[in-house]
Amino acid sequence: MATIHDKEIIAQQMALTNPDYVMFVPSQIEGESDNVHLYVVEHEGYGGLLAFWTQSTVENTGNNHIVMSGSRDGGKTWSKPRFLLGSRALTKSSEAQASWGFPIVTRSGRIYLFYFREVPGEVDNTRQLTANFACIYSDDGGESWSESRDIHTAKTKFDRKADIQENIVYQLPMRCSDGRYLAGFTKYLSTDLGEELRGTTRVYFFRFDNIDDDPEAEDMKITLLPENGEDGIFLKHPDGKWARIEEPAWLNLPDGRIFCSMRTTLGAVYYSISSDCGVSWTEPEPLLFTDGTPFVHPLSPCPIFDLHDGRYMQLYHGATRPNDIWRPRTPLRRAFGHFDPNSHQPIVFDRADDSLYMDLPPEVSSALGYGLELAIYGTMTHQNGKNILWYPDRKFFLLGKAVE
Repeated sequence: MATIHDKEIIAQQMALTNPDYVMFVPSQIEGESDNVHLYVVEHEGYGGLLAFWTQSTVENTGNNHIVMSGSRDGGKTWSKPRFLLGSRALTKSSEAQASWGFPIVTRSGRIYLFYFREVPGEVDNTRQLTANFACIYSDDGGESWSESRDIHTAKTKFDRKADIQENIVYQLPMRCSDGRYLAGFTKYLSTDLGEELRGTTRVYFFRFDNIDDDPEAEDMKITLLPENGEDGIFLKHPDGKWARIEEPAWLNLPDGRIFCSMRTTLGAVYYSISSDCGVSWTEPEPLLFTDGTPFVHPLSPCPIFDLHDGRYMQLYHGATRPNDIWRPRTPLRRAFGHFDPNSHQPIVFDRADDSLYMDLPPEVSSALGYGLELAIYGTMTHQNGKNILWYPDRKFFLLGKAVE
């Protein structure tokens, strides 16, 4: 098993984004060098922070699994990652992969870990996507976990089968103004569909209606939103062809509405608003600065965070690349905005509050063997009045940065 042994190179590479905290540094290639979809929650019963993420050798090579780690000192030190679910062997393994595991902490302190369980023999778009929705739970701060159980999810006209779908949640679920948790997700449309829809995506939401009752998986009541039927949140190119709209990042506004930003294949960040806790959503529009210019961005995560001090932070790349919808994924820019209830776009961003946040020189790609992907698939925590962005750097290091 190949190990990562050049500590000097690791230290140099890890310092490039100027992190304030170090959660995890891989020590070997096989099984732990790819780290994505990082979720961090505060848990009183544990006495600190708990982190969950999807780990593998390289994403979509057959050994996606979910691990957890904990910190009782505000993120200064973290426990060794603990394997929870999935496959640690490579492609030929018959073990089912576990991917995109996200936690919800109920009012009693129970931790549900929801994830997407690979269904052996069922492949639509890719192995790591074609899955059942499932969960485990813990009543002792993550020390022990229940057996895994599948959860019924509503089938749409874009899915091949009931309960075997291709969905990804990439941001932490959020309590809405009605007290219920909401989790947005990308739906990858089945390859069984006609050429017009093949390769496109839509955005939906799961509303967890009874999770605070601590139900078993078979008693979990989950409503698929929006309630406009099966269409979800969708987008078209100017020529009328279907676009991809994906990876929703959402937050509560002071007036009770929900604001959601999403990545697209239109070269910009788009947003939508719900005034009824996710039941219905406005038609997506490009996110704009006050000078009317858009947030230029490829098909890369573009999370938005509430800093709980009147400011909102939108992350984006500020550039696109011809003939490559996915990149560039560096540099990373951040724009600070504020709430304006009288504005059509209720979070207002001024160019004066936009700046470079992180960058990587092109030559660093060969140092780790990974792409130039900055601060994507991360989480913001707000512990003791401190905002900390927890982020995967190049899907390799897991780091934290205090947000001033």
